[in-house]
Amino acid sequence: MSLILIFVTVFAALFAIMNPIGAVPVLISLTDGYSLKERHEIIRRSIYTASGMIFGFMFLGIYIFDILGINIYDFEIAGGILLFKVGFDMLQGKLSTTKMTQIEKDESAEREAIAIAPLGTPLLAGPGSITTAIIFFNTTNITLASRFAVILAVITVLILSFFVLKYSVKIFGKLGKTGSIVISRIMGLLLTAIAVDLITTGILHIFII
Repeated sequence: MSLILIFVTVFAALFAIMNPIGAVPVLISLTDGYSLKERHEIIRRSIYTASGMIFGFMFLGIYIFDILGINIYDFEIAGGILLFKVGFDMLQGKLSTTKMTQIEKDESAEREAIAIAPLGTPLLAGPGSITTAIIFFNTTNITLASRFAVILAVITVLILSFFVLKYSVKIFGKLGKTGSIVISRIMGLLLTAIAVDLITTGILHIFII
């Protein structure tokens, strides 16, 4: 797989599952009444939180697998199923339960915790995005250049997510609730296709190759 293709695949998968555009209504709702400076500070902290979660698991996840005796192909299948569930929920117009629980929704009312939960995690850096980063970064026989492409794709998604959230009020005003739902469903379709590819690849390596 070429470096450009790796970058595009990882970027598309992560952007679809993190879905910062879909997070815009949540951000606006949680920061209602906040000043522009306060909202920007929360957005910045949420991106820092998401970055720490994704990169932390991306670099250390494989070692956790070794300790637990988990094969990367087993994780590809399990991760693919998880991503398919998230993508299917997005297609149905629902916020996947793998991203936010009711308890986390209730606790999000605390102003000081909004940047960390639910915005930073699990809304942006949830099980799906963490799983995607681990799988692509730790694929068997992956080269150093390919790992760099994965890192660059993750950084690009995080930067883009920051600007989407930063200008969320203007974006939401133009898109409206219906526009956000449409985009979320398109991303859900893309995510389910990537999930199917992960599942079939894992099955092929375990049972055929």
